[in-house]
Amino acid sequence: MKYRNIYSTFVVVIVEMKYINILLFALIASCGQTEESKLVEEQKQESTFDPAISQMDLRGEASQFNTSWVPYQKFITELENFDHTTPAAQRLVLAVDDMTVSLPEKISKQPVKSRLKVLETRVKSYHALLTHNSYSKKEQQKRFDELIIALDQLKIQMMEVFLLEKAEENILKNLEESELELEEKDIP
Repeated sequence: MKYRNIYSTFVVVIVEMKYINILLFALIASCGQTEESKLVEEQKQESTFDPAISQMDLRGEASQFNTSWVPYQKFITELENFDHTTPAAQRLVLAVDDMTVSLPEKISKQPVKSRLKVLETRVKSYHALLTHNSYSKKEQQKRFDELIIALDQLKIQMMEVFLLEKAEENILKNLEESELELEEKDIP
C-alpha cells in the first residue's frame, strides 16, 4: 500500500509535469509566432513604394540648351523608363557619369557642378541600395526621393545660369543706354 501511494503520487507528478511542459512549449511556440507575425505585419506596412516625380521643368533658354546636351537627355530618358531594378540603376549611374564628364562650358559654373555632384552621389547611393539583398521599402522611398530632389536642384541651378546671364546682359544694355544719354547731354 505504501508503494501504491508513492506510485500514484509519482504518476500525478509526472502527468502534471507533462502539462507544465506542454504549457511551456505552447508558450515558447506562441512567442515565436508573435515575433514572426510582427515581422510580417511590418513588411506589409513597408510594401508601399510610390516613386517621386520631378517637379521642376526647365524653361526658356535652359530648356532649349539642354535639348542639345545629349548626356542630359539620356539621363532624363533613363529616369523616365526607370523600373527600380539594379540593371536600370546601373544605366542611370552611367548616364550621370556621362553628364559629369561632358558638362557644357556654358553651364560649367560652380553651383551647377556642385548640384551635379550631389545628383551623382544620390544616384550611386540608390544603386548601392538596390544591390543589397534586403532593404526596406521605406529606405528605398527615401533614397529615391533624395535622387529626385537632387535632380530638381540641378535644374534650378542650370536655369539660374541663364537667368544670371540675361540679367548681366540687361545691366550692360542699361549702362550703355545711360552712357549714351550722358554723352548727348554733354554735347552743347
